Amino acid sequence: MKKLSILLASMLLFVAGVYAQTAYNPYTQNIHFTPEPTAFGFECNTTPSVVFTQGMTTIDDANNWQNSPLVVTVCVTGFTFNGPESSVVSGSYAANFDWAFDSFAPNCIVGTQNRPLKGTGNDPFNPDPASSGDMIFALKVPETSPIGTVLAVNVNLQVPGYMSQFNSTPDDNESTQTQTFCALKIAGTLYYDTTLANSTVDGRPFNNPNQTTVYANLVGPDGNVIAVKPIAPNGTYEFLNVTGNTVYTVVLSTVQGIVGNPAPPTTLPPSWINVNEDCCDRIGTDGTANGITSVSVGNASVVNVNFGIYSATPTPVILSYFFANEQKCKALLTWGTSQEINSSHVEILRKDGATAQYRKIATVQTNGTSSMAHDYSYLDETVEANGTTYEYVLRFVDFDGKLTSSEVRTLSLQCASSEGAIINVFPNPVSGNLNILYITETEGSELKVDIIDLAGRTLTSSTTVLTNGTTPIHFDVSSFAAGSYFLRYHEVDGVNAGSVKFTKQ
Repeated sequence: MKKLSILLASMLLFVAGVYAQTAYNPYTQNIHFTPEPTAFGFECNTTPSVVFTQGMTTIDDANNWQNSPLVVTVCVTGFTFNGPESSVVSGSYAANFDWAFDSFAPNCIVGTQNRPLKGTGNDPFNPDPASSGDMIFALKVPETSPIGTVLAVNVNLQVPGYMSQFNSTPDDNESTQTQTFCALKIAGTLYYDTTLANSTVDGRPFNNPNQTTVYANLVGPDGNVIAVKPIAPNGTYEFLNVTGNTVYTVVLSTVQGIVGNPAPPTTLPPSWINVNEDCCDRIGTDGTANGITSVSVGNASVVNVNFGIYSATPTPVILSYFFANEQKCKALLTWGTSQEINSSHVEILRKDGATAQYRKIATVQTNGTSSMAHDYSYLDETVEANGTTYEYVLRFVDFDGKLTSSEVRTLSLQCASSEGAIINVFPNPVSGNLNILYITETEGSELKVDIIDLAGRTLTSSTTVLTNGTTPIHFDVSSFAAGSYFLRYHEVDGVNAGSVKFTKQ
């Protein structure tokens, strides 16, 4: 019915335009969510979009944008916008506006006309297709949204004075709403907390002190274990489908609790101690460093139920990453450290099909004692493309002779004709910071990196000047919804390009 009204309005305004001044009537219509919410609403931590049509019933183009621009404001309630302002808006009509979040109302984004708005043309039965189009806004339902929270979107046009004479106010506003339905959960992270003096649970996400599995045990009000989760490789744990209006306890331990039995003791490997627990704001601690923290679940999920542990006799090196890649038919080893204590050197060990044991092939000096990140590399030129699978281990040696070994990395050479660049993306899956190591012999070229979702929307981008060797790049994806994404890259002045799929937990 509204589309018919707009068509009739176009015809009337066409007649008015013949005998009087040009008439202008911007409009919005047909607002809806995509995908459509269920009968219960949207689930927490999902990423729907809202879509509406915007256009002009004007015969002529609206050209007075530099002096009197049309402004559109979209405000959300319950939702957040899913991404930066550069990528949160899409659709065929969106490019007619410059977009910016409202500094006084962060839940609103404002579009200001930046070019002439196309009119319908002289044939009201066949209007110019550019005179209207879709506006699409990427939204997110917060992970901890209380059940039954109202989720609403409101659109409003602020019409400039020269349009007011002909403007139809009902066409200026659109709105739609639904609500949340969310399975409640408890989630958190285990940290290797080396900053003991700041009374905050922080540091490096961690999961295996002394190569030992650590468990998060969920304990109910009766003191018995309800569920058990091993700490994941990225340091996280998660309990799904917990009951609202209940007080739980989470117990950290190397002992795997038994469902239905009393909580296990809070044990850690030798030399490791509990230093902090926090629920659930990432500020301060619960005041008692014992590997136990209380969690009160109301009608919303509770996240950031975090634990911090520390080793009284820390290992010489904390290894951030370790990769083995082929480069020009050789084996390129790259690794990085986030901390080195009393570290002397690292020995590179290799085993291949002809040997049953690892043997040392090289020694690389380290940085002694440092809390800064350091990157290292070694090119093994003694390998051959004969079908052999090579296994590499890094063995870190401190000045007291203590040893710490890395995990094994394997490589079988293919010696492909295309040299290209090497890209390593880690961790994958990721919960917080996504790290990229881009390895190339190109220097001075620019590398453009985009993160896009499965709908093809660019969520964030980075441009980096490459150095000869390894270039690190980092993205904070902690605010992204759980799911699959693509990291797309290309050298602006080169031929290297590609994409890597990763998962956000």
